[in-house]
Amino acid sequence: MMWLEVFINIALKETAVYNPGFTLSMIMIPANLRILALDTSTARGSVSLLEGRDLAAELRLHSLETHSARLLRSIDFLLGSVGWELAGIGLVAAAIGPGSFTGIRIGVSTALGLAQVLSLPFAGISGLDAMASQMGLPDGRIGVVMDARRSQVYYGEYRRSLHSLRRCGRPLLCSPEELRKRLDPESLYLAGDGALRYKRELETSDAGWPRLVEADLFLSASVARLALTRSRWWRRSDYLQSEPLYIRPPDAKRAGKRVA
Repeated sequence: MMWLEVFINIALKETAVYNPGFTLSMIMIPANLRILALDTSTARGSVSLLEGRDLAAELRLHSLETHSARLLRSIDFLLGSVGWELAGIGLVAAAIGPGSFTGIRIGVSTALGLAQVLSLPFAGISGLDAMASQMGLPDGRIGVVMDARRSQVYYGEYRRSLHSLRRCGRPLLCSPEELRKRLDPESLYLAGDGALRYKRELETSDAGWPRLVEADLFLSASVARLALTRSRWWRRSDYLQSEPLYIRPPDAKRAGKRVA
């Protein structure tokens, strides 16, 4: 356990300088590629190991406390439970937000540290995209509503066709009441913990529109599966960097603005 933590700390002390134009656009993906996927962006943290699209092991934790103390131990435990070595991992993926500023930073930093130390590709995946990718619905629109706390929600809308899932516009941060005013409810499916918590404000229906549908709120496995379809955007270099999807600015930044 200690060697893993030491290697990550050494990697993260180095300056992260990365050319964002560099991608692995020509990569052959073996069907049994082993993936380590992390999601610490919300209170529902999870770590998954997959072989291709098949889930080998997963650890879930619903906690309002920071995931930092448990993340490395969780990775170590999962690897041991399936008899895998860290050196056998072929891809590291992480949810990049939206969600808790601290949680996102913990998960992404750990994933980048592992990818750098082990010379592995890294894939950063939006949690909104990951949840939308779960929806095996007919052609139509999917709205992912994530609880942002402080009586607000994160919202991303997607259009599904037979072979693709396309994001419609930029993600939003707003109150549930404001979101309801913005929505075109016709043929719109809503999913996510925000949709569950604010179903009255969003005026969801079991028979009409917008219609509430279930989704897995623990996202690491979905992050891994979606990363497999986006190999063109995997990052790999001596120095890695990922752009988190915060949407809401960190508390320190807002406090600085008020003081100024």
